[in-house]
Amino acid sequence: MATNGIGTFRPFRVVVPNRVDIAGGTLDIYPLYLLIGDAMTVNAAVAVRSEVAVRPFRRGAARLSSGNFGIAVTAVDTHGFSPGGKMGLLSRALRHFPAVSGVEIRVRNEAPVGSGIGASSALLIALMLAAGRLTGTACCRDETARAAMEIEAAHLKSLTGRQDHMAALRGGLQGIRFSPGRVDVIRLPPGGQAGTMLRDHAFLAHTGISHYSSDVNWRMIRGAIDGDGMMLRKFRGIAAAARDAWEAVSAADPRGTGAAIAAEWAIRKTLAPGVSTAGVEKLFPDRRFRRLVSGAKLCGAGGGGMVSVWAVPGTKEKVAAAIRAAGFKIIAFRLDLRGLEVD
Repeated sequence: MATNGIGTFRPFRVVVPNRVDIAGGTLDIYPLYLLIGDAMTVNAAVAVRSEVAVRPFRRGAARLSSGNFGIAVTAVDTHGFSPGGKMGLLSRALRHFPAVSGVEIRVRNEAPVGSGIGASSALLIALMLAAGRLTGTACCRDETARAAMEIEAAHLKSLTGRQDHMAALRGGLQGIRFSPGRVDVIRLPPGGQAGTMLRDHAFLAHTGISHYSSDVNWRMIRGAIDGDGMMLRKFRGIAAAARDAWEAVSAADPRGTGAAIAAEWAIRKTLAPGVSTAGVEKLFPDRRFRRLVSGAKLCGAGGGGMVSVWAVPGTKEKVAAAIRAAGFKIIAFRLDLRGLEVD
């Protein structure tokens, strides 16, 4: 055991899932959902995870290390880490909690940098849960998700959404509805019929291009905030596609789910320059590929990262071959069955 200024603690670990957005991404960003009305985001927690491990360190010092970046920094306590650089977001999050010394915090994402599946936000949630446990200042899930969103926005100096944090905290398949002053979440268990449908039809693949969501998101939503009528109509179309997707997912309807994903992407790729990529624009319109899938889209804000693909029944091997031929790397699509873990 080690003393952290508040008490003693044993080593522990917090692990949370990342998410694949099925439809309605970007609508989780304030104040966009207020401008659209009846906004909804649909996502699924997948078995690509983010981990924070906490253990005692030498007295009078704190250490923060990243397994992805291969860097580590040491300070007198957890408020002493620089808010700039590759671990700046995590440093800012630690300042949300009382300062602690005599502790080492190790962080790691399974997803590659710029994957578009909310890995950095999920890691932020895992760190905040770990810091709350360590300092005895843990909050409820909704408060943690809101605080994480605002910490991230302050760090990025840009608007950010909430779906990544909520998926990390809740897991499963989520339909998230946004209203003034409230967020309503309906969760389907990953082991149910909807989860079985996703496992049977969904593919996940990396384009090989890292994306940075804050830049892409801002290019998408600034027109809506300025009151551009065409942009607002497009976002209302995305909201309608998300509602259709949730209805189809809830009914375990693969055809309807694929159609909603396709409808969402058809609008999303027109929202701003850079949302799609050259590789995606070559693969998705290909006639042979279109016969094999009922829907496909870039995850998150787009601009690179992961693609999710919805295969027509009986075509998974051919879809996999087409994805590989396009130069994308297939990532096993597995729904997360464990949810948030603290051990």
